[in-house]
Amino acid sequence: KVPVQKIVLRPQYAFFEYKVRTSDNVELVLEGTIFWAVKDVPRMIERTGDPKGDVWYHARSALIQAVSKVDLLEFMASFNTIARAAAADEAFYEERGVKLYSLEVTRYECADGKTASVLQEIIQETTNRINRMQKQRSDNEVEHEELTAKIEREKQRSALIEAQAANEKLQKSVEGESEGTRLAQNTLAFLRQLNVSVP
Repeated sequence: KVPVQKIVLRPQYAFFEYKVRTSDNVELVLEGTIFWAVKDVPRMIERTGDPKGDVWYHARSALIQAVSKVDLLEFMASFNTIARAAAADEAFYEERGVKLYSLEVTRYECADGKTASVLQEIIQETTNRINRMQKQRSDNEVEHEELTAKIEREKQRSALIEAQAANEKLQKSVEGESEGTRLAQNTLAFLRQLNVSVP
């Protein structure tokens, strides 16, 4: 117990370092911060002589229980969610006139050296996998854009060929019409000459 002259109502913080075990029996050392504050002074005085200790020990107990329900991989994937769930017991804190704002895990490591090296390998492989997936996504986007450009180019080429074919058809039609008109005029001139020379 600490002698108290003034009760601070501002949010306070306490650092922690807890040893916990996951459901697959991996021992971890968790470090983090507990943010809390006194909310109801008369209730706090009536219910507890050590509010900081109560908050610290209850948060520790809740975090140990929450971590013991998950395996190492699940813990690594969602340790902040697990910490938030461990801090969700508002009734305990309210009963003592305090409020727990957050329980944050800022660092974790394996207590055993061998397990720590395996954990580092898992983290490295996970990082490599994420990097490979991002590279593949990027490559896929580039390939998609290239295909889209090729499709657009082929559509434009197809439109050009159709336009050229229509122009060529029109040109041949005009040439044919012109040739037909010339032949018709020659035939007409020949028939006129024939009418004049043969009575």
